[in-house]
Amino acid sequence: MAKARKKAKLAKLPKARRRPKVASEVQLPWRGRHNYVLNSQTVLRDVYRLLCAVLADGELAQVARDEHDVLVHLRDQFIEDELVHLLIATAVMNRSHDDHMMGPRQDKAELSFKPVTHACGTLLPDVDKDVAEEVELTFREACNKIIHADHITAETEQREDAAFPVLPQTVILRGTQGKKAWQAILNIPDYARATLVNFRDL
Repeated sequence: MAKARKKAKLAKLPKARRRPKVASEVQLPWRGRHNYVLNSQTVLRDVYRLLCAVLADGELAQVARDEHDVLVHLRDQFIEDELVHLLIATAVMNRSHDDHMMGPRQDKAELSFKPVTHACGTLLPDVDKDVAEEVELTFREACNKIIHADHITAETEQREDAAFPVLPQTVILRGTQGKKAWQAILNIPDYARATLVNFRDL
């Protein structure tokens, strides 16, 4: 009888005083290491912007009338920021997706997914060594070096009839790992190719 009175009392309460229903958590089906899938179009657009920023620099230097051209000022305003931010943004996304796909890519019985084996430049793991040993900069290690680099620089090139020194197709990354100082030369077109292969699964 007491339970019936309690139910009746609850039924008379205004809707605002009733306990809200707790929505059940909706989760995407697991497709790899993470329970989410990165938007490949976002990453590919960023790597396209990176590629264009580097390769178009020489053309802009030819189009500009002189170093005081407003186009040169526009370029100087954004080129360094574009280069650094696009490198780091794409490297983070590339590493995350490579981690995500590591299981099926390393499974010898899985023929649909293959690891990204592209080289993206060269690496000196220990620049202070008496005889520095240069090794191949793999795609995954390139992402690691971009993310952990203390310095990202580009040695510009002076070309004939160019209004300003232009960017090369390579970027120099410098940093430390433990007590060792390292230096990597990243080839931007090769890095873009590897990015395309990395996201071919989506």
